[in-house]
Amino acid sequence: MSIRDWAAIRRALINGDSYNSEVVAHFGDVNGDSERNAVKNLCLVQSNDSILIAQQRIRFFREEVQKTHLKPTIIGQPKADFDADVKYHPQIFVRLWQDSTAVPVGKFPKSAQFSFRLLDETSETITKDKLNTYARKMYAAFFETQFTFNKGKYIGWYTVPEEGLHLQLYCIDETECERVAKAIVSKLEKVWNEAAFKISKPHRSNLISSEDTITILGRSKQRPQWRPNCTVRATECWACIWAEDEEIPLVSKVNGTYRPIIRSSM
Repeated sequence: MSIRDWAAIRRALINGDSYNSEVVAHFGDVNGDSERNAVKNLCLVQSNDSILIAQQRIRFFREEVQKTHLKPTIIGQPKADFDADVKYHPQIFVRLWQDSTAVPVGKFPKSAQFSFRLLDETSETITKDKLNTYARKMYAAFFETQFTFNKGKYIGWYTVPEEGLHLQLYCIDETECERVAKAIVSKLEKVWNEAAFKISKPHRSNLISSEDTITILGRSKQRPQWRPNCTVRATECWACIWAEDEEIPLVSKVNGTYRPIIRSSM
């Protein structure tokens, strides 16, 4: 690679919506936290970095900070295989994530999501212009002021099939289940139907102590926590369209998301 080529790549990593902005978004506001600020600076590509130094910074961020090599195993099915079996109306998802600063050491951030179907659309009728419109609506509803709720073991169910709604919301208590369900219905410009709402109240405890350990393959580790309590915030929104190979990002606060229609700052 020529020096000129490397200089162009380095500028792309440093400027705009690229690697350095992803690092800044990950660390958030580090004012007053000298150690966290120092780690952030280790990850940022600098204007005089060589290729080797830049690669080491990126690898440090991915492997030691984000720990991308330790992502949880997902048990699922490729979209193409699912689409071959089932035909469906377009669906819009909102995913919420726990703040990285609130994640206990050695744990993965928790997530939540809800979705609704566009019953007046099909894969053949949906258009890019309509997706742009939905992206703007979802941004205004859930991202301009970041939608947040307290996740837990209770389940709030809100099911109105004729409106494409089947919400299954895991919340910290019954009050939060109802608040979140009503907020989503309102933001989607639907009329609340009291008869469509119910709550599942499990008796099982979702708390776990540091002494609650198990032994797996000769190693002691903490037992997996069932439906832990945590705060989650709206971070991503995408559309899932039958027979379209990839999900289509509508709104994202994650800099690593590839070309969302609307990219929102953290």
